[in-house]
Amino acid sequence: MISTTTTAVRGAVAAAAALALVAGAAPALAQVPGGNPGGYVIKVDDTSLVVTVDDKGEAPTQITGSIENTTDANFRCEVPQFDVGGQNTALGYGQVTTAAAAAEVQEYYRTRVFTGPTDANANGDLVSFGSALDVFPAGSAIGSAEAGPRQAHNEARVAGRTGDPRVNNALQFTVPAGATVDYSAALGVPATGDRGEWRAAAVFMCRNMVTNDWFLYTGLENIVDPNPAPAPGSTGSLNAGSLGS
Repeated sequence: MISTTTTAVRGAVAAAAALALVAGAAPALAQVPGGNPGGYVIKVDDTSLVVTVDDKGEAPTQITGSIENTTDANFRCEVPQFDVGGQNTALGYGQVTTAAAAAEVQEYYRTRVFTGPTDANANGDLVSFGSALDVFPAGSAIGSAEAGPRQAHNEARVAGRTGDPRVNNALQFTVPAGATVDYSAALGVPATGDRGEWRAAAVFMCRNMVTNDWFLYTGLENIVDPNPAPAPGSTGSLNAGSLGS
């Protein structure tokens, strides 16, 4: 015969076990293998900063344009430092590139967070190579298995269609409230000696210095793209011309 005391003890143990499962549920969710609660949400489609790209002409050696701040808050344009295992990366910076690469990176951050560079040197320290590995991550966004933001940008680099935009010779800079700043970026040397035809783009990651929210801003040259990227969500690949051939 089971006593009422034994029944009460068993009931208390069962209740405690149930509470332990409930209490342990939240931490377990945060420890899913591969899960990383760190990173920055990068907002896209915001119009606080308006980026323009000047007509580059037929034989360009640089890309120029402007960034207009339409708000009453200062914006700081830079790629954030990231700390993994106690190692801080250097600040990254914006890029001029092709319209196709800009489309890839914009769609990437529409559904993903910025988690910093994953590259390390022989000592295991994080390595930041600027926007090529920071703003333009690996992995396709538009839908092709062959191309992604980093590949698109790197192939544009081989074609001499990329550069580091500077404001007053600085790679990281502030755009004051209500102000407009001008940027310029010297284009790299093309592997073939001929840059060909492309639609230039400028990509900046910037932080609202009041709210500390991060944004991705893109400007496009006002011409018809001779090598257009597929529409977002398309399963088609970016054609070779759009990637920098």
